[in-house]
Amino acid sequence: MVNCQVGVVIPVYNEMERIVSAVRSISEGNEVSVKFYIADDLSTDETVIKVTEYLEDNKIPHEIFVAESNRGAGYRRNQAFKYVEEPYVLFFDADDFVYPGMLDKAVQKANESGCEVLLMEYELVHYENDKKMGMIGEDHRIFDRIGKKFSGCVSISDHGFLLGLVNYPWNKLVSTSYAKDIGLKFSHTFVHNDVLGHWMLLMNANKISFLSAPFCGHRVSPQANQVTNISDSRRLAMLNVFEELEQYFSAYPKLKQKYYHFYVSFKIKLYSWGRDRLDASLREVFKAEFSKTFSNMGRLEILRISERVPGIANEIMRFKLGLK
Repeated sequence: MVNCQVGVVIPVYNEMERIVSAVRSISEGNEVSVKFYIADDLSTDETVIKVTEYLEDNKIPHEIFVAESNRGAGYRRNQAFKYVEEPYVLFFDADDFVYPGMLDKAVQKANESGCEVLLMEYELVHYENDKKMGMIGEDHRIFDRIGKKFSGCVSISDHGFLLGLVNYPWNKLVSTSYAKDIGLKFSHTFVHNDVLGHWMLLMNANKISFLSAPFCGHRVSPQANQVTNISDSRRLAMLNVFEELEQYFSAYPKLKQKYYHFYVSFKIKLYSWGRDRLDASLREVFKAEFSKTFSNMGRLEILRISERVPGIANEIMRFKLGLK
């Protein structure tokens, strides 16, 4: 039996047109041994048939999880991750692809550095014309700030600004034992289910390293049926994700003391991003419900946050007063 180095977890739903391409980019473009954990979310097309045929025809280690109900990508990632035993885990999506040789380089870097989380550059790639658009601006700035300066590992306690990276799951190679030790999980919400996992992985990390070269491409399109483009009431599930993180901070007060100000800043930015993409008829409800998330925040806590993130106190108070 092959001793695989990476467990690749991919949740899928009606991805028969893309899933084999995503899997092939990993299995044929790299030499490192992998095992695929494909978690289907009750697809109605031939997703499971297509990917199973490819994996079996090429004798690639794999497990296929077939659902009896729709539970979302986060639930499926959690379901499959329980079975991962390889030293590293990569949480991938069917609309992503790994550049040739980059998983090999990622594993090499993770082995050399002994990191718990390897953060990797990526590229957004347009569906229609394959145009490469680079990373999201904030991610680009963060990698420029630190990614090319450190060959070893850094601790999140000294580099909390890394929490500001966009909460993607597919540009992180993670130590499986570390992820299981911290009880890593993803939200069961239809949207933003990767936010909780991102914060858990980074806030607990003592050893973070970087791969300063594009690891993968993530296909995007304003017209595509992607979660990013959702504008209906499902977007309101963002509020449930915020509640989960609040509960996590309550359970781990030391993490809250260190990183809560980063979270509040992120929370407001994500709300603004979601509000601008929401149907106009839902924006007032969204604003009112979001404002309630600050209702129990006292003046002393607001002051402590403001000392670390200057100017944010005014934003918090406007939400508390319903003026934002």
